[in-house]
Amino acid sequence: MTEADYQTFLAQFIPVYAAEKVLAGNWTKAESLEHSQQEMEKLLPQGIQTPGQFVYKLVNEGAEAVGLLWYGSPDNRPGEAYIFQFEIYEPFRRRGYASQALSALGVQAKAQGFKRLALHVFGFNTAAREMYRKSGFAETNVNMAREI
Repeated sequence: MTEADYQTFLAQFIPVYAAEKVLAGNWTKAESLEHSQQEMEKLLPQGIQTPGQFVYKLVNEGAEAVGLLWYGSPDNRPGEAYIFQFEIYEPFRRRGYASQALSALGVQAKAQGFKRLALHVFGFNTAAREMYRKSGFAETNVNMAREI
């Protein structure tokens, strides 16, 4: 990913992540953008040059950008590669790019010394949850809530 690609990613990711956290009930709308920005600054303080973090633009055979993948090593989980963001862009979904990317990630992360891949997916994102299950991921925690 180039620096220009990274800046585009940030501009798109921060408000989307903020909105998802509001939808999931984690943040209020008023605080969401600031919290989202702060999380990005904490996790990627040096942008794409942040040690231990890997941010990729996914491209197809024709060099079209089909998605993005960001993973890294969380501070308190040695041996674990954590997928912070994984997205296949809408026009390219259901063409096998997600499974290809996750398969390639498994090979690459293992070569980097990781023993496990982990991620978080919002409960409301049923399509992603099913895709991850088909790719061999299993739920390790489930949070539940109810409005009263």
